[in-house]
Amino acid sequence: MSSPQLIPRQRTPRADLTPILENDLGEVAGFIAQQSGRSREVVENHLRWFLLENPVREAQHPLGIGLRSADRLTGCILYSPQEFSVQEKKILLMGSSSFYVDEAHRGQGGRIFLQYSRLARQWPLFGTSANAEAASLWKAAGATPIPYSEGELFGVLRWPPLVEEFAHRKNADPAVARLAGSPAANLAGLFLRLKLDCETSDSLQQLTSAEQVNDLFPIHDSSPKLTAVRDLPYVRWRYFSGRDATVAVFAFPSRQPDQKILITVNQRPRGYRGQINTLNLLDVYPEASAQQWMLIVGALIARYRKVVDAIVLRSQHPDIRKAFCARGFQWRMFDSPNGWFLDRNRLLPTQEWYPVPADGDGLI
Repeated sequence: MSSPQLIPRQRTPRADLTPILENDLGEVAGFIAQQSGRSREVVENHLRWFLLENPVREAQHPLGIGLRSADRLTGCILYSPQEFSVQEKKILLMGSSSFYVDEAHRGQGGRIFLQYSRLARQWPLFGTSANAEAASLWKAAGATPIPYSEGELFGVLRWPPLVEEFAHRKNADPAVARLAGSPAANLAGLFLRLKLDCETSDSLQQLTSAEQVNDLFPIHDSSPKLTAVRDLPYVRWRYFSGRDATVAVFAFPSRQPDQKILITVNQRPRGYRGQINTLNLLDVYPEASAQQWMLIVGALIARYRKVVDAIVLRSQHPDIRKAFCARGFQWRMFDSPNGWFLDRNRLLPTQEWYPVPADGDGLI
């Protein structure tokens, strides 16, 4: 009887961590494009805006860390600083973005994240686009979930694209999925209709410049909760840079005299073939009551119902989430929270947040 042959174990190629510099962005864009399925040009344009034009980034701030094997980029995490405030105190948090590792080096993801986590000596850290694998690294580092980041609400306006998606996930046959997405699927809307006043969008005043936002109301007033700094440079960069034609900014009447609520949105395709057109509510500031939320979302639906299939709400307080579910919104729980923060040196004066989806890179 012959002895069994030993099959040598394939060793993971050696890889080294190296800082990402501005000159590396073209290579980084190519790597992220390969990992994400997007075009290199789109990724590079996004990175140059998101990283280099960020108004709070300073020359000494690192851009990110890369994993190299045989002089080839095989992993990365990028750093995105954002200013927050609480009770008139401004605090810089160092965000994470574009955390990718190629398949051959997946076991090295922990090394990359560990290098990022060492920045906690200087700044509190946060991330808003963590998948389940990244969430496990945040948790292992001692991080805390950002409040209300465990799921999202879907307000469905047209059911066929959603039904097609459900069918695709249950059955890989494209023909079956397309059939499920036919107009007959609108029958679901007869039983799952949204119970909101969506008759008019007259209360939404569209704003066309960052200066209009800045002059809208005392947006820089002190907040008892940790919240994004919405100053003129941030608003101009985030919403009026011309990078995203779907971004829109509105003012909405507030119960407070001489004050209005800032509303910002964008549109994004979802689904296995991009067949679901969604409207994402990015920011509502100052905080709104449940009644105001219903009016805001109703006005947005009235404005966008001819061009989107669903409206997506994140960062919802459980009481407001419950109110939306009672009006026909569908709750989608994530595999793990997608928002995390790490304040290892207790640099934050509070852990009470008012988070919004515009924070970080979650819905950019």
